[in-house]
Amino acid sequence: MADPYPLRLVPDGDPVGTRRRRSYRRRMTATVHTYRSAETGLFVNSYLVEGQDGVVAVDAPLLRSDGRAFRARLEALSKPLLAVLITHPHPDHYNTVTDLLAGADAPVVALADVASEIAEKDEAKRAQWGPIFGDEWPAEATLPNRTLADEESVEFGDLRFTAWDFGPCESASETAWLLGDGELAFVGDLAFNGTHAYLADGHTTAWIAAIDRAEDALASVRTLYVGHGAPTVPAALADQRRYLLMAREAVARVAGGRAELSADEAQDVAAQMERYLPGAPLSWLVAAGASAVATELAHEGSAGA
Repeated sequence: MADPYPLRLVPDGDPVGTRRRRSYRRRMTATVHTYRSAETGLFVNSYLVEGQDGVVAVDAPLLRSDGRAFRARLEALSKPLLAVLITHPHPDHYNTVTDLLAGADAPVVALADVASEIAEKDEAKRAQWGPIFGDEWPAEATLPNRTLADEESVEFGDLRFTAWDFGPCESASETAWLLGDGELAFVGDLAFNGTHAYLADGHTTAWIAAIDRAEDALASVRTLYVGHGAPTVPAALADQRRYLLMAREAVARVAGGRAELSADEAQDVAAQMERYLPGAPLSWLVAAGASAVATELAHEGSAGA
């Protein structure tokens, strides 16, 4: 999948803290290539952004077979890998960076909070999931080695990206990487498009608040490149909010104020969400995260009592 997209680069000196579309003095064309993993790899999207001087990757797949295929897509472009950008600290978005780099001396870039969360949790995730996935799970990860602050920009060849920090959402820290003048954004799992969502980190309140901010901040973006599902438009943020509100309501009905759900109760929540989003894949993620949402709601209830 490729999306030819005209961009203008080199900033005109926007003051820090102003989230508006920037103008640029040099015009170029970038092409986005999408690699979508199969269901075993959670249908996760990984992106190659091709410029005149080289390629910047946004995220890397979960499983090694997908990581090698993603690397093959890069090699087919016959341009150097300039950098890897990470949207958030879940393994399905960084696990195979080592395979993608294949020894290349390209920086792996993330917001500071994303980098610290990966460094803190990666070993435990590897111990948990490595025995289950076997050779498909990398023996070790390549961690981010360059960090940025919120709204900081970085240039690689003729490609310029700006990192916008949306804080806790689907994960502990979510980044939207805006390309060029900001008409295109790689938003990770800030919004899903046509799949069920991962809820197990238990940040749904913060996630909804982040969507409220993102609707304003990303209103002028032409295309959102999401972590799961087809590229979409900013209206998908409202769809994600409705999904989260429905998931919270479904959990609240089943939990009745309790902080934990049984396996059968979690499946009940998943069944409600399947009726809400019929035919969408990955509904097992809802069951896996239902207790985390119940805990979140219970804590909110006790805090407000």
